[in-house]
Amino acid sequence: MAASPKLTVADRLGADAFASDKESHLRVDAMDLCRQCALKPCIQVCPAQVYEWDQDRLRIRFENCLELGACRIACQTLGNGALIWAFPRGTKGIQYRYG
Repeated sequence: MAASPKLTVADRLGADAFASDKESHLRVDAMDLCRQCALKPCIQVCPAQVYEWDQDRLRIRFENCLELGACRIACQTLGNGALIWAFPRGTKGIQYRYG
């Protein structure tokens, strides 16, 4: 029996589906707290690159969210606690399709 090919993380994530909502499930409570945050850990820990610092504000591409919650934990423990994180509404968000 032939060995099955090894899939990369990118290959596995590419098999997933995203049901985007019109409203973000991620938001910033106070942008001033983000501006004052030295580490900006939400950017560092998110494997889907949902967060990007643009000029003087945090851009959030919530459509790419893998719903891990690592950004929330990092913001609360290493950052200034400005990120408000929740699961997407109803049937929205990521649908994992590969074990």
